[in-house]
Amino acid sequence: MRRRTAVVVGMAAGALALVAAGCGGGGASATSGVQGASHTLVTSGAKKGGTITVLSNGDVDHIDPGEAYYAFTYQITYVTQRPLLAYKPNSVTPVPDLAASMPTVSKDGKTVTVKLRHGVKFSPPVNREVTSADVKYAIERGFDAAVANGYAGAYFGVIDGAPTKSTNTVPSISGIQTPDKYTIVFKLSKPSGVFVGALQEPLTAPVPAEYARKFDKGTSSSYGNHQVATGPYMIQNNAAGKLTGYTPGRQIILVRNPNWNAKTSWRPAYADKIIFKEGFDPTVGTKQILSGSADVNGDFPPPAAELKSITSNSSQKSQLEFTPTSGSRYVALNTRKAPFNNKYVRMAVAYVLDRNAMRLTRGGPIDGKIATHFISPDFGPTGFNQAGGFNFNPFPSANGSGDVAKAMAMMKKAGYKSGKYSGPQVTQVADNSPPGSNTAAVIANSLAKIGFNVKTISVQHAAMYTRFCNVPKNEPNICPNVGWLADFHEPQTLLDPTFNGKNIIPTNNSNWPLLNDPAINKLMSKAEVELNPETRYKEWGHIDDLITETAAAVPWIWEQFPTLYS
Repeated sequence: MRRRTAVVVGMAAGALALVAAGCGGGGASATSGVQGASHTLVTSGAKKGGTITVLSNGDVDHIDPGEAYYAFTYQITYVTQRPLLAYKPNSVTPVPDLAASMPTVSKDGKTVTVKLRHGVKFSPPVNREVTSADVKYAIERGFDAAVANGYAGAYFGVIDGAPTKSTNTVPSISGIQTPDKYTIVFKLSKPSGVFVGALQEPLTAPVPAEYARKFDKGTSSSYGNHQVATGPYMIQNNAAGKLTGYTPGRQIILVRNPNWNAKTSWRPAYADKIIFKEGFDPTVGTKQILSGSADVNGDFPPPAAELKSITSNSSQKSQLEFTPTSGSRYVALNTRKAPFNNKYVRMAVAYVLDRNAMRLTRGGPIDGKIATHFISPDFGPTGFNQAGGFNFNPFPSANGSGDVAKAMAMMKKAGYKSGKYSGPQVTQVADNSPPGSNTAAVIANSLAKIGFNVKTISVQHAAMYTRFCNVPKNEPNICPNVGWLADFHEPQTLLDPTFNGKNIIPTNNSNWPLLNDPAINKLMSKAEVELNPETRYKEWGHIDDLITETAAAVPWIWEQFPTLYS
C-alpha cells in the first residue's frame, strides 16, 4: 500500500525506535515525558542496545527520501530523516521535529514561517549543522524530473514560483525564502488548508545541496544511494557516503547516526541496529516472527489463514495489533484504455466485484469493514460523515458479494447487448504472493461473470507500483492491489494526489485510474483553498461521492493494518 497514515507511521516508527533490547518487539505502551525543551517517549523497562529484525516481502519503492511514497519505505524514512514536523506513536496531531516550534501562519493564510532547531547535524560524510537552505533545496529537488516526487505538486505546488510540471533540473522556487540559517518562510500563491500538515512529509527533510547536487544531475537522481541522515539512524555507508547497507530486494541495514543529538528530539532510539530482511513469503515470515527468529512484519500482513490461527491462539493473540489506517484498498481501472474508458463498463465492475470474498483474502471482518467510498470511518466527523458515512453506497449488493444482474444491466448500457463483455482480453498486474495474489484471483473470477477474460501478470509488490501502476505508459487495464492511506489527517490527502487530473505525472504517479474529470478537478481546486475546517470537510465529502460514482476506482475495504510482534 502507498503512503501510511499518521497513526500507522507513528506506530511503525515507534515499533522501530521504542523496542527495548531483549524484549522481543514488545507491546509496551509509550508514555510521554518532558525534560526542558526535549520531548522524549519513554517505554517502561526499556534499555538501549540490541538489534531489531523486520521482515518484508518486497523492497522499498525508492531509497531516496525525496522520492519515497510507499508505506514500507516510510518506516525507514521516519527513523533516518527529520522532516519539519512529525507524529508521535498513536497520534494524529503533528509535533515539531526539525522545526523548533509549530509553524506560524499569516491571517490571509499565504505566509507560513518555520523556525528550525539548533544543533541538528547531518550524518557522515557531511558532518555539519542543518540550515534552512537545506530544507529549501530538499523541497525544490522534488519538482525535478530526476526525483519526480509523487506529492510535490499536490501539496507544495501552491508555493509562489513552484513549477506546474516536472523540470529537467532542480528549480529555484522564489516562494521558499531563507532569511537566516534557522528560519524558512513559505510564500503561497493562495491559501491552503493542508499546507502545514504537509510539512511532515519526507520531502521537507533537509538535503545538503553542496553534497547532493552532483547526484541529482541527469535523468535519474542517485542521491538515494549516497544519502545522509538527520534522524537517530542512518543506512550503513562507507567513508565517502555510498550506501553499503542497502542491497535491493535483499536487505537494508540501519545503524546509529554518530551525529545524532538526542537532546533535540523526543525519539529514544533504543536499538543499536535495525535490519530489514526482504524477499520473505508472508507465510514464512509470519512463522519466523512467531518463533522469535525475527521481530516484526514490515510490508506484509500475516496471511488470512495465519491471522485466523493467531487470533484463536490465546498466547499468540497478544502479539498481534490492529491499527486503523484512515484509508482503503481499491481496484484501479485504467480510464485511458478501452474498455474502462466507458463509465458504464466501470460501473458494471463496481457492481459485480465480490468485495466480501476480497476481504476474506486478507482475513475477513477482523481486517476492516467493506468500503463503499474512499474517506474512511477513521476520519469520523472530519470527512466520513460528510461523505455519507456508512449510508453512501452507489453500488450496493447483498453482503458486499456482488450483483451480477445490475452489472449486466450496466454492460447493456455500455453497448454490450448480451450484458456480457465481448472484447479482447484485459490485463491486471498483481502481487506475486498472498494476500494480493489471492485478491487478484477473486477479481478475475468476479469479472468472468460478466464475460471478461482477465490475464494476470504477477510481480513483486514494489515492482507492481514502480514498473507498472505508477507509470502511465506501462499501466495495465487493472491495478488490483493498490490502496491509499492518508498522508495526514485531512480528507484531501486521500483524494487529491490520487484522483486529481493535475497530479498525473510520467513516473511515481499515484493517480492510478488516470482520472482527469474537469468538474471534479474544479471542485478540488476550490476545496484546496478552503481554510474553514467544517466547510472543507463538507466539500471533500462531496468530492469523495463524485469520485466513487465515476467507478474509476472501486474501494473494497477500510483496512486495519495488522502488526505482528515476536
